[in-house]
Formats: sequence, C-alpha cells, structure tokens
Amino acid sequence: MYFIDASHNSLKKHCEELCGDCIQQANLKDCKIFVLADGLGSGVKANILSTLTSKIAITMLREGATLEETIDTIVHTLPVCKQRHLAYSTFTLIKIYKDGDAYAAEFDNPAIFLHKNGEDIPITKTLKVIGDKNIYESRFKMDKDTVLVAVSDGVVHAGVGHSLDLGWEWVNVNTYLRDMSNTEASTKEVVKNILDCCSELYENEPGDDTSVLAVKIKEQQVVNLFFGPPRDRKNDTEVFEKVLRSGEKTVVCGGTTAQIAARLLDKEMDFDMETMTMDIPPIGVIDGIELVTEGVITLSKAIDILREYVKPDYNPKLENRLHENNAASMLARLLIEDCDSVKIYQGTAINPAHQDLAFKMDFTYKINQMNELTQLLEKMGKDVEVTYI
Repeated sequence: MYFIDASHNSLKKHCEELCGDCIQQANLKDCKIFVLADGLGSGVKANILSTLTSKIAITMLREGATLEETIDTIVHTLPVCKQRHLAYSTFTLIKIYKDGDAYAAEFDNPAIFLHKNGEDIPITKTLKVIGDKNIYESRFKMDKDTVLVAVSDGVVHAGVGHSLDLGWEWVNVNTYLRDMSNTEASTKEVVKNILDCCSELYENEPGDDTSVLAVKIKEQQVVNLFFGPPRDRKNDTEVFEKVLRSGEKTVVCGGTTAQIAARLLDKEMDFDMETMTMDIPPIGVIDGIELVTEGVITLSKAIDILREYVKPDYNPKLENRLHENNAASMLARLLIEDCDSVKIYQGTAINPAHQDLAFKMDFTYKINQMNELTQLLEKMGKDVEVTYI
C-alpha cells in the first residue's frame, strides 16, 4: 500500500478579490478523490460556480455516485453562458487508490501531466459523451515516485500579453514538470515552483486564475507518537512493546512517558543540552527512540509551526524556523517531512505536577492540544489514527 501525498494552491486574477478556480479533496479509506474546477470568467461569479461544481462532484463521488450521475447533476445544475454558449465551469476529476490504481475524467481543462524519474508516462484516454459534454476518461497505474499534476488554463496561458505571445503552453509546462520529477521535490515544492514561474511570466499581475494540484505516490512512512503516560500502568509494557516491535519510527513526548520507554528498553536517558532554548526544554536521547521531547510546552511550540505550514501563502521565514536546533522544530520537521501516517497514543493519566500550575495544563488541555495536532496533520494530508491509553 502506498501513501498518496497531495498539495494544491492558486493565484487569483489580478485585481480580483476571489479566485475563480476551486480545488476540493476527499480522503476515503482506500483512496483519495480530487476535483479541480475552473469557473468561466473570474471573480465572485467564477468562484461561486467553480465551488459549486467541485462541491457537487466531490460529495457525489465520495458517496459512491457514478461518473455519469455526477456529471449529469453538474450539467443540469450549472447554466450555460448565453453569450459564449459554454458551460460555466470546466473540471478535472481524479481518483487515486492506495494500491496505485488511478482514474481521471477531464472536461475542457488542460490535460493532466504524469511523470516519473524524468520520463513522461503516456496516458491512454477514451472519449465519453455525457449529455452534450465530451469527457476524456483514463485509467492508469501509479507507483513509487510517480507524480501527477493537474492545472487550470491560467498555467498554460501564463505570460500571454506580458512576456510570451502564446503563453507558457502545455508542452513547455510538461518539459518543466518532467525535469522536476527527476528531483526529490515534494508536492508542496512542485506547486510552489509552478506558481512562482506563472507569477513571473505574468509579471506579478496574473491575467487569469491559476491553480495547480500535485499528487505523488510514496512508500508509506509511519510515525508512532506517544503523548503522556497510560492511565493503567499495566498497559505500559503491552502498548510500548507492540509499537517498538513494529520497526516504525517512535516519538515520545513527556517526561514520564520517556521514563517508561527507557525502562522498557532497558536504556539510559540522556539530554542534549545544546537543543535547550529560553522557552523550549532540551530533547532527550534514548537509544531506539527517534525523538524524545518534553510534553505540553514543546508540543504547543510545534503546533505553532504547523499552523504556519498549512497556511496557503508561503512564509520564507518558516524554512529557517523548521531547521532550528530545538525540540519543537525537530518535532514539527519530523511530522512534515518524515512521515505520511501518524499513529497517536494519547495517555489518559493526569500528571499531578501540572495540577497547580496557573495556566491549568490538565488533561482537558492536553486533549485539546492533540485534537488540534490531529486536525493540522489531516490538513497536511496525513493519515491519522488516535488511540487513548
């Protein structure tokens, strides 16, 4: 089974308040579904129509509707422009299963791109007419390091009226993406690089809404995160030994939890004082554990970093913060870069040391922290499983 890593972002047309493109994603147990819709025109009207299109499509496909049912609903919901005689929204539908099987249905958007290790992967498409709409369907296989990219026409037209007479054009975008597929670029970097190129070609004044969706198939990397000791100390051995036998990366947050791990591994715990800062305790070092940190304070600082990371606008200061030599940065970086699936083991024992603190860092506070962490990880496209112990 693979992990499906996906990122997307958009540039709105110059002088418009809203982007006329919309990208929606649904995470199902065995697959992920993506919809990129491009509303006719720009601004509020296009935004409403593309949002409506993508919402209808993602909801119906998630609930098991057929392509015909989904497109029929879209066709009969969205009107046709009286002047241009065009559907108000074009769209690209993509469904990718965790075994690598993939399906795409394209209506009037630029053709999808598919690459691996610097090579084009050919896609055979079949024309299907639904209503009066020409839909191009394709079924193909993705495996490790295969990269799929879908774009709105603002990408292939980038530069029209500015630096290029005919825009960037599909064939040139394809060459750019083919070369990038031969690197270790993440999906977030792929999206950022394409949009940066488009912005430069448009001379920072996009002439059209410009959207990019990038999907990459990766071997699944699992991190087990322990936060707080179990309520029943008899559970210590059973839970920890099961995880440690799995061979997956393990992160331990909290002093008491770290002591339990060290005892079960029969290892000494040391501290790396070079990682200590004014407001973040140092990391612990236990042989066999990927990362050992203090609990509530460190997790709170790591969550601050993840909040910045999930924001759509790139923050150049974030890269420096992620690579600082402290426990919070190390934890955030590990969760961003080194895992696709996170299994959280939330201890339910209440730490007596916290009960008298002014800021009431009690069990409820820790649960709220973990809930926010879970939401942030899911926004990043991670598979998250929480077990209370």
